[in-house]
Amino acid sequence: MVQQANRPGPPEHSIAFRAAATGAVALAICACWSEAELSAAVAVVSVVLVAAGNVLSYRRRSRPLPYLKLALALAVVVAFAWFFATVWTRASAGDLASVEGPLAVLFTVIQVTHAFDVPARRDLGFSLAGSATLMAVAAAQSVDNVFGIYVVAWGALGMVGLVAMWGSQAGGARLRPAAAVVAVVAVVVVAVAVAALLPAPHADSALVLPAVIADDLPISQAAGLVGGGPTGQEPVHAGSPEGRTGVGGYLGFAGPLDTAIRASLGTQVIFRVRADRPTFWVAETFDRWTGQSWLSSAPVGRLPAWRPLRTGSPFLVPLPVGEVDRGSADYQTFYLAQAGPNLVFHAANALEVWFPARRLYISPEGTLRSGTSMGPGSVYTVLSKVNVASAAELAAAASSPLLGGRLPPGVRAQDLQLPHPYPRVAALAARITAHAPTVYAKVVALERWIGAHTRYTTDIPPLSADQDTVEQFLFGSRRGYCEQISTSLAVMLRTLEIPAREATGYVPGPYDPFTDLTEVQAQDAHAWVQVWFPGYGWQSFDPTAYVPLANPSPADAVGHLLWSGLRRVPAAPVGGAVAALALVALVVRRRRRAPATWGAAVTAELEAAARRAGLPVTAGEALTTLGRRLDGCWPPGAGPPPPGAAGLAELAERAAFGGGEPDPRTRRELMKVARRIRRGVPRRGRGGVSPTGGGPAPRRTTPRPPAAVGSPSRGGDG
Repeated sequence: MVQQANRPGPPEHSIAFRAAATGAVALAICACWSEAELSAAVAVVSVVLVAAGNVLSYRRRSRPLPYLKLALALAVVVAFAWFFATVWTRASAGDLASVEGPLAVLFTVIQVTHAFDVPARRDLGFSLAGSATLMAVAAAQSVDNVFGIYVVAWGALGMVGLVAMWGSQAGGARLRPAAAVVAVVAVVVVAVAVAALLPAPHADSALVLPAVIADDLPISQAAGLVGGGPTGQEPVHAGSPEGRTGVGGYLGFAGPLDTAIRASLGTQVIFRVRADRPTFWVAETFDRWTGQSWLSSAPVGRLPAWRPLRTGSPFLVPLPVGEVDRGSADYQTFYLAQAGPNLVFHAANALEVWFPARRLYISPEGTLRSGTSMGPGSVYTVLSKVNVASAAELAAAASSPLLGGRLPPGVRAQDLQLPHPYPRVAALAARITAHAPTVYAKVVALERWIGAHTRYTTDIPPLSADQDTVEQFLFGSRRGYCEQISTSLAVMLRTLEIPAREATGYVPGPYDPFTDLTEVQAQDAHAWVQVWFPGYGWQSFDPTAYVPLANPSPADAVGHLLWSGLRRVPAAPVGGAVAALALVALVVRRRRRAPATWGAAVTAELEAAARRAGLPVTAGEALTTLGRRLDGCWPPGAGPPPPGAAGLAELAERAAFGGGEPDPRTRRELMKVARRIRRGVPRRGRGGVSPTGGGPAPRRTTPRPPAAVGSPSRGGDG
């Protein structure tokens, strides 16, 4: 039975099939290399060996080398032994990243050894199918759509291979292009239908997602804020109010938050996030307002400004001051695309952080910094408790602190601090919230007023040294972006004795359904307000940005992408191009369906007239006989236009038998007569007379010469 199962099949002679299978395996190996699952040396050597093995297998396809299968089997056994030993010594429980690399090497070794023994069609089919496993391993680590290029190329090679395999199996027959197109369309339709039924993805809490630091350098000062420069030790400088600036001196990523800075942010991707749900990803919080800038106050009591966490990865993060232990667990994995500050972004409140360093630093408010710089390619994972209370819960929040949600008096005083009295701001806030009985109702009322009476723009007027940002915004230009708007909301709340503070970070950018990642761009940098509620801790409010409640399903995300793309397509030129293409296709189709000769065209018109009159049309009947029967369908006193159907049939038969066609002008006139006969012949049951006097003529079985018809569909060539 073993010998029977391993007996080689008939040799495969199709070069196209072999080339497609070899290309698919080589491309899958390159895809694993592009996702850092294989080293460059392993990838290059493997591709060369796969190509060499297939060449050898093709040359020896009819006479396989003896004992080759035994040698290859021993090589595969050694590869499996290496894989299990590597996983046993290096892999961590639940950590997929520690298994995927050795798994990619194992699959590659199997494909390389198999390439030296692929004489038959089933062996090449295994190579083609085995390349899919390598593509799946590479897809598991893909975080951008560049991997889609490999998928498209691999799919094209797979289609070529399947078509070649079908042709070889069918004895050299060729697949019609229309059948291939139908097959591709059917696969796409099925794929779209499956994607439409898939639910929104969620991270598995049983797995530890990856953590890698690229280009890391230690910082000189504990918890010091550094940028992403070439050395990794550059301090992050605040931006200049006189000019535009980008991330680094903007939105709190440089320590102080200067609201006089004019923002200018691009669309470059800063990082990508895989998370259970979209939310505000916090970088820094500020509680001290100077009139133009936000700062962080010194902590109350004996708490240090930044406390080191030395537990090692995963780092256990204590609950911040004033927070409560409630909410749903949310796993977030951040994939850094750009070098940036050593801020560890997270959804509040962080509980655990998988970060490959010896220590992290935490502030009393719960924000995190690393002890190393982070370059592009860095990855870390955070488990957070997302404490988002419903509107009904916040509206019913008690006015006195509850157990577990107490805000110490010193902290409360910091979160109500103002640099000077704001009489006009306080009067405006009191007037807007006059009919709002609860804290939540007051926040909502202020948000609505700001949305209705201010304009969002990054082109803000210059702010002099003696001007106050909030006074200028509310009673001056009423123009600003997230910094001015959120600051005004926070100050208005503080005048109402409601604790509030400024938070900075990022809001979710566009969601990519193909990678299951949210792409956060530079323009998604944001500032918002956190308001403290008894029993519910700090809750985020934002008058200028929308954060969805959940990740969209793949169907919703793809539909949104398609709809957004279609909305950007110019209607007039595209519509004109589509109409022109449709017209060209219609003309080509009509020309292809048009009769090849004049005699064939006359025949088609007479047969259509016969069907209109209810007469049977048979292949064994001469055209002149059909014409005479048509002439008999006209009622007494009327007749067909001359020369009648019989006369036209006689001329068509004469042309088909080589008697010559009439001149072009006569042909055109006779075609008009044929069309008038087709349109004017009486329909059956509407006054028409049967040529036999009582019913349709019986079918004739006498064959006629094919050329007499003149129709290409019946063998005539005109």
